[in-house]
Amino acid sequence: MMKLIDITDKYGLETCKYPLEPYLVPETYRGQPKYKFDLCIGCAACSVACPPNAISVKAVDTKVVWEFDCGRCIFCARCDEVCPTGAIRLSTEYELAAKFDKSALIQRGEMDMASCAECGKLYSTKRLISYTLRKLELSNLSEERIKNAKFYVNLCPECKSKKAILSLETEAKEIL
Repeated sequence: MMKLIDITDKYGLETCKYPLEPYLVPETYRGQPKYKFDLCIGCAACSVACPPNAISVKAVDTKVVWEFDCGRCIFCARCDEVCPTGAIRLSTEYELAAKFDKSALIQRGEMDMASCAECGKLYSTKRLISYTLRKLELSNLSEERIKNAKFYVNLCPECKSKKAILSLETEAKEIL
């Protein structure tokens, strides 16, 4: 017994008093991802990057629904890496137990969708369009190029494609 006390004195304590005292995790610890709804733009980059499909982004009627199931998460941090606004970040939280209520592990957010300026079809979130317009203002592109880009941001992919083809055809006719 005295030998164990001598070893403890020499190397120090390696155990902690958890759960009586909070366990301090290192800064690089990968804990439960936390979702900040106010920062989310609904770009779905996190959903595409998530290997176990713990994050889903779906269009439901006039809303985009973002949902995270912590029960499926493998804490790989891919969502944290790809989020352009910092809406989802890994925390240091490690106590994830739920008492028979799996809905406690689900985080959810709903965003309004924007409609195409040409055809009126719903195609993206209003937040994503607003974010894109702010980024365009901060870019060092020419004013004409920014004006052109702003026009295309407010179009759905089909109308954007039609307008681009029409523009190319007009330019080709002018050259010939």
